[in-house]
This record gives sequence, structure tokens and C-alpha cells, in this order.
Amino acid sequence: MSEPTTASPGNGAGRLPPSLSGLVPQRSAGLKLILVCGLALLMAIPALFVYGIVHERTTGQIEATAAVSEGVGGEQSVLGPVLAVPFERTPNPLRPSQKTYGIAIAYAEEGEAVVNTQVDERRRGLYLVPVFDASVSFSARFDAAALRGAVPSDATPLWSEARLFTGLSDTRGIRDAAEVSLNGRPLVLEPVDANRAEPGAFAIAPRAAVALAGARVGGLDVAQGPINVTANLRLTGAERFAVGPFAKDTRMRMTSNWTDPSFNGGVLPLSHTSGQSADGFEAEWRVAYLARGIPGAGADLDLGAVTHYGARDMGVRFMREANPYQSVERALKYCAMFVGLVFLAYFLLEVMSGARAHPAQYILVGLAQAVFYLLLLAFAERFGFDPAFAAAATMTVLLTSAYAMSVFRSAHYGLRALVILTGIYALLYSLMRAEGFALLAGALASFAAIGLTMFVTRNIDWYGGAGRPAQA
Repeated sequence: MSEPTTASPGNGAGRLPPSLSGLVPQRSAGLKLILVCGLALLMAIPALFVYGIVHERTTGQIEATAAVSEGVGGEQSVLGPVLAVPFERTPNPLRPSQKTYGIAIAYAEEGEAVVNTQVDERRRGLYLVPVFDASVSFSARFDAAALRGAVPSDATPLWSEARLFTGLSDTRGIRDAAEVSLNGRPLVLEPVDANRAEPGAFAIAPRAAVALAGARVGGLDVAQGPINVTANLRLTGAERFAVGPFAKDTRMRMTSNWTDPSFNGGVLPLSHTSGQSADGFEAEWRVAYLARGIPGAGADLDLGAVTHYGARDMGVRFMREANPYQSVERALKYCAMFVGLVFLAYFLLEVMSGARAHPAQYILVGLAQAVFYLLLLAFAERFGFDPAFAAAATMTVLLTSAYAMSVFRSAHYGLRALVILTGIYALLYSLMRAEGFALLAGALASFAAIGLTMFVTRNIDWYGGAGRPAQA
């Protein structure tokens, strides 16, 4: 009786059952490539779990920003000085006691805002939130005749209720008493309650997207010549600061110690020194009358049109050059291509070396790529994206290269793996940084990888010696 044979690790392990050995070639490079491609797609699944962690961390950052903003005022949008006078109408002469109310508004003919912002980062847990302390100086020149002309001809202006308004998104950010003067005469600003119920009260609280403060102004009905207004505010906020075009011709100059501003809003600066100095930036804006697209004076104008987010305002978002969560999320979008290139590199090394790599070994390599993203996220929270990428990539490349030396039983192929994997990780980093050329670079890299594979495997017997079609 013959003794049962035992498969040796080098020869019999992983062989197909005898019933299938005649149908499927046991050393088919073609089948192995198909298996490797399937494993590459399968190993992209663990990256989805890392993506979930990134989403959770991003949500935590939003919550941390909201918590810090509660104390400093959040994103601030500021409205410069505006003149207004309420008016009343008697729609039915037979019922003189029934009146309707409105408000005439006049914007400044010319206005300028000079802003200095000092930005600091406050830590809340793992997260850093940029907060600013801003000093704002307004100067505006009004034409009193424009305000008088804004009152409808069939209305009676209530000159005793004339106001000068200014405002900002969140009054919790005000740190010092506002200093306002009209033709050199100091004015006292008071909070405006738009919900007061007495007759005509709504008329002296115009529609606005910001919280208003107003000061009584007398003599506008007989004022001749220009009216010069100055205002000084000091306020705090978080992440974003903006000023609406409060005059028909508005200029703004801003200086800050922040080195990585993102200029946004409806109008971009005419000039800026962002990125040219380690001490901060300077920027200048101008919004001309026609570009502003808002009447200079009129009845029942909506002040919210001036400070509407992103429509006409001049804004700066204080943000880091690269948000670690956004960078890691972008890296995860290339996960399938990235894991595919690593597996393809291992397959080519297997083909060139003649050694056999088990599918389980490919799975271990794929898990190492998934852990790379986890390391990248953990390090980026502490040290920033660039140092985190360098550390995580170095650890992963050294690990997988040493493993390749063991799998292919050659230091030579371990060194080849080190060079190839270093190039793949360098490609991934370039995709993160070359945002405008990421698609082009990724497409060219994929094309080059397929072309290299075709060249290296041009003489491979894909059938593995079995099932080859008969030669003509």
C-alpha cells in the first residue's frame, strides 16, 4: 500500500485539487494578474474605514470652531456708516390717523476702511482655531441732499428720528466702545432693537443682515455741503473677516500678521503681499459704484445687500495653508490607483524574480497601505501634513521593501522595491500638492505604469504552459 504523499512547502502548497489540475494551469501568470487586480480593488475597502475617521475628525474640527466662536464672535462681516431717516405716509386722506412708515437711506459718496488684524490660534482639544482681534477705522463723506432726495415726494420725513447706522455680524465680538463722530462732533451709538412695537419703530431699524447700532443725528434736513463721518471699532472673531461696500466708491486697506490668507467674497483685492513676507500680509480693495450694483440712496433699501456673504463684500479667511483633514481626504480619493500601483509593482517583481508570492502576502502589503493612511492622519493632526506624509511614507516604504526582500528571497529585489515604492509615494505626494495638475499627473502615471507592465511582461507565457492555443 502506498503511503499518502505530503505536500512540501516549496512544491505542493497551494496546488489545485487533482480534479481541477487539468483544467486550470497552476502557474498561470495571467490568472495571477487577474487575482492581483481583484485583490487591489478589495484592499481599497479598508481605506473607507479611514475615510470614516477623517469625516469624524472633520466634524470635530467644525464643532471646536463653533465652540471657540461662541466666545469671540465667530465670522464677522462689518457694515460701515450709513445715514437714514424714517418717513410716514397717509395713504387715505379721509383717514389721517392711519399711517404707513418707511425709511430713506443714503450711502456715503466715498468711504474708506483701514483694518489691522492680529490673528492667533487657539487650541481646543486636538484642533487649532484661528481667532482675530481687528481694529477698524472708517471714514466716509455723505451728501445730505442725497438723503433728502431719497424721501418719497408723498411722504413726510421724521428728521428728529434720523440715524447714523453701523453694524457687524455678532456684537459679542465688540471689545471697546465705538468712537463715532460727524463733522467732528461725537455721536453715541446705541443698540438697535428691530422688534420694538411702537408706531414707526420698524422704520428706524432697516433690513440688514448684521446687528445694527445707531446714533441720533440732528440737522440733516438743513445740512449743506459734505458730511464727514469717522468711526473706530475694535472687535474679535474667528476664521473670517469681511467689510461690505458701504459707500458708492469704497476702498479698504488691511494689514495682518497672518501669513496664509485666503481672499474671498464678492471682490478680490487689487493688490496684496500674501506669501511675500513671513511677517504677514497687506492687501487693498476697491469697489466702484457701478461694480457695487446698489443704489446710492433710496427708500426702504435692504442693507443686507451690502454685507451679503460672497456677493459684494471684501473678505479674508484666515486658514492654514493645508488643512490636514482635507489633505488626507484628497489622498484617500487616489487610494484605488495607489494600491493598484503598489500591487502591480509587486507583481512585476514576482515576474522578474521567478519567485512565487502567495495572495495572502499581497493582502498583507495592501493592509500596510491602509495603515499608511491611518498613520498619515494621526501624524498630520500633531505635526502638519508634510512632516506626517514624510514619516508615514518612510515607515511604510521601508516595511514593504523589507518584506519584498523576504518574499522574493533577494536583497536585490528588496532594493528594487525600495526604489519603485519611493517613486509611487512621491507620485502620491505630488498629486496632493499639484492640485491643478493632479488629474493630468495621475492619468500620465497610470498610462506609464500600464506601458511598463506591457514591456516587462511582453515575453511572459500567460497560460503557464497549459491550455495554450495551438500555433498555426
